[in-house]
Amino acid sequence: MTDEAENDFTPPGADDFVVSEDSLDEHGFASVWNIVSSTVGDDLYRTREVAGRLMGFLCKHECDFVVTSSANAEYLDQKFEQDKKLLHDWKAESEMVDIIAQHAEVHFKTMKLFLANRRYKPDANYSPTRANRKKWFEETWNVG
Repeated sequence: MTDEAENDFTPPGADDFVVSEDSLDEHGFASVWNIVSSTVGDDLYRTREVAGRLMGFLCKHECDFVVTSSANAEYLDQKFEQDKKLLHDWKAESEMVDIIAQHAEVHFKTMKLFLANRRYKPDANYSPTRANRKKWFEETWNVG
């Protein structure tokens, strides 16, 4: 991506997030990855950038409505044991954000309200500590 293209990109704010209808399940849940991808237009670098920032925000604010299936939780646990960067490297250059954001599901409307109520700033850097990321994933995510 060129510097000019990067400079033209404005990250989405709380009200800007959208999701395609086919990404929502019957209860209104979608993966963080699909929400961000729908919002930024399927651009991999920008999807990673925004998904990493969004995951950092959700973690830092101890979002308690992230869900994942038992199989996905087991998969993520195994990936984390293989590579600790799974919970620590959520930069646009890293595929780790792909893995974590594709397995983190949120209720779309609730997420938008959470972002607005917690004053999500699209250009802020949300960097929870390693300990907070691990605790959030292990203790706060809902599995089932």
